[in-house]
Amino acid sequence: MTRTAAKSLRQEGGRMKKCSIVISILLWSGAFAAVTDDSSTAAIDAGLWAVISATVAENDIEGMAATYHPDGVFVYGRGTVPIAKQLSKWGEGMAKAKLEGARASVSFRFERRLDDAETAFEVGLFRYSEIDKSGTENAVYVPFEALLVKKNADWLILMERQLAATDEAAWKALEE
Repeated sequence: MTRTAAKSLRQEGGRMKKCSIVISILLWSGAFAAVTDDSSTAAIDAGLWAVISATVAENDIEGMAATYHPDGVFVYGRGTVPIAKQLSKWGEGMAKAKLEGARASVSFRFERRLDDAETAFEVGLFRYSEIDKSGTENAVYVPFEALLVKKNADWLILMERQLAATDEAAWKALEE
């Protein structure tokens, strides 16, 4: 083997070793990113999603607002808005429904949950149902993504993204 060929093989081996290290780091960090902390998930369910369900049932927009980070962002099909603006819109809808004698509920199911003690990213569906004063129910199923942060022991939504409504079959597919 010539000196040039040997040098080329050493260089190639060095590149392969560096590539192996980079791939290992990426795989290792990805494995940790996918870990969900069961205690965090339970705390998020109790301290955030259950609270939102209760505030919808009670037409309590102030209580709902307390579940969002003050700098929160709402993302929807046409753009983004500060969460305060979206909460105002939701509050108007709650007030109108209450005046009309309607009641509402919301429940959540999750497709993907990534969390640790301070942050979380959740992907799922919510089922929002409104029952008018005659008892007629209208339900919608909305895919969503939420980025959460924990501040002073409270889980807050920093970003909520709602996607185009889906159907009951998608909801049932997430049954546990």
